[in-house]
Amino acid sequence: MDWKQYETEIFELFHRQYPDAEITLDAKKSGLYSKVERQVDVLIEQYIAGNRFTLVIDGKYFNKKVDVKAVESFIGMLEDIGAHKGLLISNQGFSEAAYNRAHFGPSEVELDILNFKDLHQFQAHGAMPYAGENIALVPAPFGWVIDAQPTPAWLATLYQQGLTIDKAIDKNEFMYIQFWDRKAQGDSLDDLLKLQLSRFEENDPDTKIEYLPTIKRQGQRTCLRKATINNYPSSEFTGFIEFSDFIFFCVMFTPENRERQNIRKLENILKLVKAGKVKHKKATKKFDTD
Repeated sequence: MDWKQYETEIFELFHRQYPDAEITLDAKKSGLYSKVERQVDVLIEQYIAGNRFTLVIDGKYFNKKVDVKAVESFIGMLEDIGAHKGLLISNQGFSEAAYNRAHFGPSEVELDILNFKDLHQFQAHGAMPYAGENIALVPAPFGWVIDAQPTPAWLATLYQQGLTIDKAIDKNEFMYIQFWDRKAQGDSLDDLLKLQLSRFEENDPDTKIEYLPTIKRQGQRTCLRKATINNYPSSEFTGFIEFSDFIFFCVMFTPENRERQNIRKLENILKLVKAGKVKHKKATKKFDTD
């Protein structure tokens, strides 16, 4: 893959993700301050609540990590063309200084990794984890994959492309998926939240819980919780969906300087996941959505 194919792959991915938006590959925008034409790899323009929203995507196809200077240059370009948000994508990752500059600065900039050359066995851009008769169709967020191999503790794991589950856990940047059977336990989302809080407090009486605003789903309750626990390597973020037969929840751990972008990845999962039932018939499984 060369840099042109890389840009085209990014364009096609976002064209599928934003079907109703105007998306342009290799766009040109006039600089408000520089007074010159600026090149944009992928330009996404969409009306939200009657206002035009502009997202600029820049793909860096380097042989090394992107450094803080490239992030600052990208921020300057966003300000020059009046973009609302920017996404800088690298095939080799970013320096810690680059992550810090993007996350802790005032601009709406996200850094992401897109690397197709190192995909491993059992990784995919979507999966259907199931427990008993309950099943969910789960998409992987941009730049991440789903490892569909269940572990003794959860049903599936999500992490950056090109990593293994062990490397992702070592980096403390991963998510895992689990179900709570409402029919077996007869519980609501409130019951599950109380149960989990009691377990947190057994581990750390000073556990701090915060409920964050998050996406809404039609007829299905959602919740996004942040738990700060003293002996955990980072805060634990968990997104919940209360389906009719089970509660879907996705638990995320992330370094602080990636919190903002990874919370958006978690919310993307909450927005798109679908629930259904597994029908066993002659050793086959069928996915029927609610």
